[in-house]
Amino acid sequence: MGEKGEGSLGILRKAVETIKIVDTHEHLPQEEERIKEPVDVLSTFLPHYASSDLVSAGMAEEDLGEIRNPRLPLKTRWEKFAPYWEKIRNTGYARALEIALRDLYGIHDLSLEACEEASRRMREANKKGLYRWILKERSGIEISILDSERIDVDREFFAPVMRFDGFVALKEKGNLEALERRCGSPIHSLDELEKALELEFARLKDSIVGVKIALAYRRSLFFEKSTHEEAERVFNRLYAQKVFKRIDAYGGRVTRPEGLSFEETKPLQDYMMHKVVRLAAKYGLPIQVHTGLQEGNENLITNSNPVHLTNLFMEYREVKFDLFHGSYPYIGELSVLAKNFPNVYVDLCWLHIISPTVARRALSEWLETVPGNKILAFGGDYRFVEGVYAHAKIARENVRRVLQEKIEDGALTEAEATRLAERLLRENALSLFFPRAGTGLG
Repeated sequence: MGEKGEGSLGILRKAVETIKIVDTHEHLPQEEERIKEPVDVLSTFLPHYASSDLVSAGMAEEDLGEIRNPRLPLKTRWEKFAPYWEKIRNTGYARALEIALRDLYGIHDLSLEACEEASRRMREANKKGLYRWILKERSGIEISILDSERIDVDREFFAPVMRFDGFVALKEKGNLEALERRCGSPIHSLDELEKALELEFARLKDSIVGVKIALAYRRSLFFEKSTHEEAERVFNRLYAQKVFKRIDAYGGRVTRPEGLSFEETKPLQDYMMHKVVRLAAKYGLPIQVHTGLQEGNENLITNSNPVHLTNLFMEYREVKFDLFHGSYPYIGELSVLAKNFPNVYVDLCWLHIISPTVARRALSEWLETVPGNKILAFGGDYRFVEGVYAHAKIARENVRRVLQEKIEDGALTEAEATRLAERLLRENALSLFFPRAGTGLG
């Protein structure tokens, strides 16, 4: 086994490292936006993820805000950051930052002096060509699915999905006003709301590769079937709300009524969610759904159990659902759903940095339970490009390790494992999001 294992290790490692990844999920700004911004280690690397660990470790929110502020002296921010950095260095989020600093900027241990040097090197690299260097050359990513609520993206690097959550998460009249601004037309009735949604889909259908749903941050993912009459009663209550605008004595904020409770608005929200799914079906668009752990602190994890979505899987069999983040901690539930429903796909985006160990365990389980064409192995899910590189490196190593274990267990041959790696990191995502592109994006 030793000689065979060493040989397969080398062949498999080379295969995994040379795959051009199709990245299922990012939040990156466009390159021209990134290079206009001031960059340093603390302000650039702490918009999310590691910052949540800092808060979990006890850092005050106001201190986190100061640490992120590039206008404050780096030394002042470092002094607040350093004690908490030592507390979170064990986490997957921190590991990703260390990999990015080491491999991209040559920084091997974070100190004030290293932070200053890393920030200097980041500023030097922060110019046109940054994304090609990090995403294409260093990360080996061919294309990334971008969740940024815009379609004017650089198609060399990104293909956009679009959120329609604003048509669903209706709670107060202000939500309707926001939709009117988005759509450029008045919305005075439920029928007009539905028409506005239909027009948005028709406008965007040829520019996007999917729909993104992130409602688990606001509510349960259980969307019951409501009637038009039930939804219309809620809409009319929302529309009838009086909106009082007044300037208060503390900063000129506009005050509004609190709106309806979730229980009161649920029939309308559920009705509109079913409408979104039907339109995705009409235009052949897959739906990405945030399930499992929510970013940030003090969220309700029970909102995001993928089992809540079962009625949608059963009713809309023609729609392909890409369930994010391994549904962590509901990995077992996701395994069962993907095994049972042909239209449910499992996605490891974000999970490799939440916990590399959990990601390997999930992938190993899925390779034994879920058809191999429905497993998507990587989505960086970052707001800064350096994090994507680090995450991709961890993901490749995780995929290689899991497949190597399958070879050593006798479950896969070397050829089968190599073929699976190509599917997991590239071909499955190509098939789901670019069905007319074959094996290339053109």
